[in-house]
Amino acid sequence: MKKHIPNVLIVEGSNDKTFFENLCKAYNLNVHVKVSNPLDFSFSGAFNSKRGVIDSLDHLLPFLEDADSAIQKIAVILDADITGENRGGFKETIAQIKEKTSKFGYKEVHKYINNGVEIPHSDKGMNPLGVWIMPNNKADGTIEDWIKSKILASETDLFNHACHTVKDLTNKKFSQNSIVKAEIATWLAWQNQPGRTIAYALKEGEELLDINHESFKELISWLKAFFNE
Repeated sequence: MKKHIPNVLIVEGSNDKTFFENLCKAYNLNVHVKVSNPLDFSFSGAFNSKRGVIDSLDHLLPFLEDADSAIQKIAVILDADITGENRGGFKETIAQIKEKTSKFGYKEVHKYINNGVEIPHSDKGMNPLGVWIMPNNKADGTIEDWIKSKILASETDLFNHACHTVKDLTNKKFSQNSIVKAEIATWLAWQNQPGRTIAYALKEGEELLDINHESFKELISWLKAFFNE
C-alpha cells in the first residue's frame, strides 16, 4: 500500500475495484483514496467477495488503532444481495459487519450520515468505519442494480433490448437473483468494445451513466464527506 495515501476503500473484487478507481479519478478522490480488494493485501486466506471484504476487517481495523500506521480511514462498499439467502439483505449484511467491528471496540449501533452508513468507535478519538451497502443502504440488490438506475437516456433502447433478450432466454443458466447482472453484462457486450466489465460504464469521456442522477451524487457526496474531501 502506498504510504502517502491514508484512506482506503475496500470493494468486493477486481471489476468493482476498477469501477471505483474510475469514479474516484473522475472526482479527484484518487489522490487521497486507495481503492483495493481483499486480495490486494495478501492476508492469509484472503479472497475477493462480499465475505472476503467482511473478513478483511479482522486484518485492517487494527491499522486504525496503530498510531504509526499510514491508514487513517477505512470504508467498505459491498452488495446487500437478497434477504433470506445466505445472510443477504441490508440488515443481515450490516449485522455481519458489526460482528467484526464489535471485536475492535466499535459500537453496536450504526448511523446514517450523508446517505451512507458509519459505525462509530467507542473511543471518540478513533475514526468510524464507513459503509455503503449497494444499492442504497436499505434495499436488496447489488452494484448492478445501482448502475441500472443510472443508465443514460441515449442507452435506453439498447439496454431495454438487452433486458428483453435476457428475459426471452429459454434455458437460463443463472439464477433469478442474477438477472440484473445478466442484463448489465449483455448491454456492455453490445458496446463498441464488447465484453467490457462494469468499469467501462465510467470510461473517461465515454461515460454510459448519468452522473447527475440523484443517487449517483449521493454516493459521491458520501465518499467526499467521509474522506473529508
